Amino acid sequence: MYETYYQLKTKPFTLLPDPEFLYLGAKHKMALSLLEYGLANGTAFIVITGHPGTGKTTLLNRLLDQSGHPWVIGILSNIHGGLGGLMPWIAASFGLPTNGKSAVDIFHEFAKFLEHEHSTGRRVLLILDEAQNVGAEVLEELRLLSNLNDGRRRSLQILLSGQRGLQDLLKGPEMVQFAQRIGVDYVLDGLSETETVAYIEHRLQVAGRSSQLFTTLAGRIAFRLTGGIPRLINQLCDHALVYGYAEQAGTITARVLLAAAVARAKHGVLPFVVLPEDVDLPEPELSAERVEVDSLVGGHAQGDGQTRHSRQLQQGEVVSMPDPLSMYREGLMLKESGEYTKAIRLFDRLSTHESWAVRALSQKGLCLKAMGQHHDALTAIREASKRRPATQDENVTVQYLLARTLESQGLYDEAREIYVVLDRRQHKYRDVSTRLARLQDEDQDFGQIIEGEQVTRFASFWRGCGRLLQNMRR
Repeated sequence: MYETYYQLKTKPFTLLPDPEFLYLGAKHKMALSLLEYGLANGTAFIVITGHPGTGKTTLLNRLLDQSGHPWVIGILSNIHGGLGGLMPWIAASFGLPTNGKSAVDIFHEFAKFLEHEHSTGRRVLLILDEAQNVGAEVLEELRLLSNLNDGRRRSLQILLSGQRGLQDLLKGPEMVQFAQRIGVDYVLDGLSETETVAYIEHRLQVAGRSSQLFTTLAGRIAFRLTGGIPRLINQLCDHALVYGYAEQAGTITARVLLAAAVARAKHGVLPFVVLPEDVDLPEPELSAERVEVDSLVGGHAQGDGQTRHSRQLQQGEVVSMPDPLSMYREGLMLKESGEYTKAIRLFDRLSTHESWAVRALSQKGLCLKAMGQHHDALTAIREASKRRPATQDENVTVQYLLARTLESQGLYDEAREIYVVLDRRQHKYRDVSTRLARLQDEDQDFGQIIEGEQVTRFASFWRGCGRLLQNMRR
């Protein structure tokens, strides 16, 4: 319903565990790394637990999608003790026939299956999803099943995913032998406030949105209401998009999101961590949001004419734009807080102002560098060096920044040429003379660069250039 209006190719907040939408916050990144480690190293039992909606199933789907290991995978969902013996279900998950066979026969067939897969170089992975429902008897059956591994090779690996109840079950006194075989165990928590804001933007980008839609305050309010649980965030944000579409709002603000939350709390059963009516919106936060919305207006106006700003222009209304200095300062704040994508959007807009282009593009380059996009960072700083500087100091600063960037990328000849000019015109400028001397000494290892990484001494350079650029024409 709202997809076309908000320039989306698909629904961004679907509840399906689609691995393409997976946002790797700090906890999810760690969980994925541990899962990959456990599988790659032949761990007998791997356990991942977490509250409902934290993204365990999505994480598993990503793991299976990107796996390059020769595994044969069987998946069991919602297994519980009332189903009787586990072997028929396990065999069926791998496509093995079970009709008319006893549990003993199925066990032997499964052992032969493991032998065959091992002989062909493949490992077998059994995944139990929603494993909090299994009882001690089922877990003991799994433990005995793992004895099919003969100690010299790991033919079968078992991964259990479930809610916190699974962790409580594994801590029971009768589970000591099972717990001792668990090689990887991780508890997946919700997202932080900063990650929640980034998560919302990430899913919108995957869905095809090219510009920011939710304000930072709206994202922070979403965190307060949901506690950073991805499934709850999805439900809330989807509802907010419906409300925004109904209001023909070009941006989803905190007010729009709260209105959607109030309606959902009144007519639905969404388990908010904090009730919407208990959330306050202090004026300083709303004021900061208004500044952010103003900064987004110009970018939205470049779309297909469906935003509020373009409608205002069509109606002959005067739309105020933030002054360049305010935009620059806001970009710096976003950069300092690690919100590089948002900062880059502001610096891109600011680069259209001739007198601010050098600083804006330089800061964009520093943001890209911080994101690990070294080639794009160099491109942005090259472009900054080609623009007309507002002052001589600005020109010297961007040339120095370009030379240091070239040096960090291993482009020593180009860096040397710039250092020579700077040393001739700006004697004793920063560490130009020292760097030039090092570059001219071909036998000295002054800074080998491994692609995508820099030696430690370059770290202070980026911070120094950032501070220098920030102080220009404040």
